[in-house]
Amino acid sequence: MRIVHTAVAGCLVMVTGACGTGEVTYAAVRAPGKAADANRPRTVLGKMDGLPEGFFSHARAPWRPPFRPRARACRLLFDAAAGRPPREGLSGTTAATYQGAHAGELAGVAVAVYDGGEAAGHLAALRDALSHCATADGGTPYDRLAAARAPLPGVGGPDAAGRALSGRVGGYPYRMHVVVARSGHALIALVHAGLTPPDPARTAELARLLVREVGTLDA
Repeated sequence: MRIVHTAVAGCLVMVTGACGTGEVTYAAVRAPGKAADANRPRTVLGKMDGLPEGFFSHARAPWRPPFRPRARACRLLFDAAAGRPPREGLSGTTAATYQGAHAGELAGVAVAVYDGGEAAGHLAALRDALSHCATADGGTPYDRLAAARAPLPGVGGPDAAGRALSGRVGGYPYRMHVVVARSGHALIALVHAGLTPPDPARTAELARLLVREVGTLDA
């Protein structure tokens, strides 16, 4: 039974993008004259210290959604966590994945920096998407995650929101926490997922760490 579980974990790790040796990726979308400022988000995920116990600090390739959700609200959330945030006012973005100690556990993180007050508006749109992403599915019963009715414990307030999703990926039980937050001019999207139900306390710890580290971009 342990061999089967290990094989399933390995399969889902590959599907959800937590394996491989790819480095943190970055895309600059500012005008050429502002390129130096746009490079700053990359430093945040590239030197992430203080991750919750059990997470490997080495940044891997960005999170890859295990399937393409049919619901637009869910697609917006999955895209943001995969490093494809809303583009209006976007000046730079970076994304990475950190592997956890439990079966198939990962934390997919994306940071997007915006000009002016665009980050607040995009956070409002992603919060709305959280409230409308009741079911994320790829069109088959093998890839279907349903949202919990209760909010994600430990994550909330005017600048952060989260939701828990549970169901199946590739036909196997899977759990996922999705968090969106804002820190100054930056928008943060986090996915904490795995075969083993992710701990809400560790998700909240991850979110607090990201908000704190990303806050240095406005310093």
